[in-house]
Amino acid sequence: SLSLAVVDTAAMRRYVGHCGLLVVALLQRAAAGEKLPPLAVISVRSPESLSGNVAGRFAPWGSRPAAATAELRARTPRGDRSGCAPYTAADVERAPFVALVWSDGPCTATQQAQRAQDAGAQGIVIALVPNKTAASAGSQKVADVHMASATSQDNITIFVVGVAESIGKKLGDWNTKHPEDPVRLTFEVYSPSFFDLSQLLMITMATSLIVAGAFFSTADLRLGSPLAPRSSEEVVEVDKWFPLAFCVFGSGMLVVLYFLMRYLIYVIIACFCIGGANTLTELAHVNLRYYFPGLQRRLCTVPRCFEVQLSHLLAGSFALAVVVSWLVLRNDPSGWFFQDIIGAAFLCFIQRTLRLPSIKLAAGLLVLMFFFDIFWVFLSPLLFAKSVMVEVATGGGTGETVPMLLRIPAINDPLGNQRMLGFGDVALPGLLVSFLRRFDILSRRPLRRGYFAPAVCGYAIALVVTLVALYIMQMGQPALLYLVPGTLGTTLVLGWKRGELKALWEGTPCVLDGGFVGRGALCDYCPGGHQLQPKAAESGVCDGCRKPVEGGQTVMDCRLCNWYLCHVCRPTGPSPAVAWDGEPSSVQVAEV
Repeated sequence: SLSLAVVDTAAMRRYVGHCGLLVVALLQRAAAGEKLPPLAVISVRSPESLSGNVAGRFAPWGSRPAAATAELRARTPRGDRSGCAPYTAADVERAPFVALVWSDGPCTATQQAQRAQDAGAQGIVIALVPNKTAASAGSQKVADVHMASATSQDNITIFVVGVAESIGKKLGDWNTKHPEDPVRLTFEVYSPSFFDLSQLLMITMATSLIVAGAFFSTADLRLGSPLAPRSSEEVVEVDKWFPLAFCVFGSGMLVVLYFLMRYLIYVIIACFCIGGANTLTELAHVNLRYYFPGLQRRLCTVPRCFEVQLSHLLAGSFALAVVVSWLVLRNDPSGWFFQDIIGAAFLCFIQRTLRLPSIKLAAGLLVLMFFFDIFWVFLSPLLFAKSVMVEVATGGGTGETVPMLLRIPAINDPLGNQRMLGFGDVALPGLLVSFLRRFDILSRRPLRRGYFAPAVCGYAIALVVTLVALYIMQMGQPALLYLVPGTLGTTLVLGWKRGELKALWEGTPCVLDGGFVGRGALCDYCPGGHQLQPKAAESGVCDGCRKPVEGGQTVMDCRLCNWYLCHVCRPTGPSPAVAWDGEPSSVQVAEV
């Protein structure tokens, strides 16, 4: 109706306007915030056993090398590792050197730097001891209190770099054992590339996974698909309380993990391994037995459970190999490959298991998670010492990383950093995209005239915007801040323009002329995706035209959902099914 169209238009404009204002406000807040000094790339040239690059943080004062420095010997003052006392002649190198000191002395960082400068050092490396500095001393994320609390900084002309205590210990231990052959270092300012191949791969992988998730989600609409759920109990349709419950439960878990990460990180790793093994085994098993029927040969029977087939054994072996490889290599640069295999299986399985019935619930879920992400990334530092989301995602100083991430190593990055994207940034928009794919199939729309393809394009573009924001702000970004407008916003605008916002809002498939899908001989499914069967109706109302139906009339019925179409809306008899590309196909759709 006209009134509904006006309400929908006004609501959509408010949604777009509020999202735009919020994005602008957060960008302004981030831009106005205190900018951290740049990272330092410290290259250990000698000895060979310690060679490689490590990260440090330049002080907000002092100089910074315009290019990589020459090799400098690292020297620690004898008898005073803090470097607070004047250097003796024995402490001074004739060749260019850099001072290596610790932050647990009785003086400030400025005084340490002044002593090193007076002794002729080219620079100073301060190993940041946690109990004397900020709680996360040495972290790449925050400037250390010891480094920032300097006074009389104008006299310091050498570069000053803070490093984690563990790095300082490795360098200091070598110098103690080999005083005549100290560690040799070079220093340069870390300059990340704006865009490289790894970012393109991350965008491609994440976008491919939401497409694959939609393929898994609509497997029940393809006759005989091995990916289709074997019963309705394997599919959970999201209800009206799910978005709120998910948000509250997720917030509670974040707070618990923030305070207890040192104890719970290993519980998370164990759950990831067990869940990953089960998911990979299930997906590999159903495909092996479908494409290679000979693998259905029974090996044994587990009493009161199930029979073990050869396909179970092969699938389980593959899953175990992947999970064990990840467990062993999870902190190694090569561990990302196995983590992404497990993550891809998780994400596709989630799309098959969870199902959104309408845009109404999709909007509720995504909008709530939109604000959830913003609060726990940007606003949580106002209540907690740090960003709760970022702290939990990076392991909270345990040396481990929460594995619910897609990872790809940055190419040609001197510090070996990785590009990361949380599972939720794929799974939550993926639920919407899967709903849209189901809506297009049930509405018999080709890709070019449906909602699935525009939402996928919006997702990919939003990921690019996320990476640009990450580069500009140099801080962790709540990806849903950009992904929700890119997917949900695109869908609402397109639905409003086509005059189909009501059908999307209620989750009722509709044909291209704007009417409901029941207004012709094209509908084979109920909104839940179950195949309609000719049945004798009970007295009620047609779910297409909403006209009364007398008991005993033949209708196209879904008893599972208590949904049927009268003979006017859907004449009885077969009609062609739909292939993956949205065009008519001769393949019939299986009943769930």
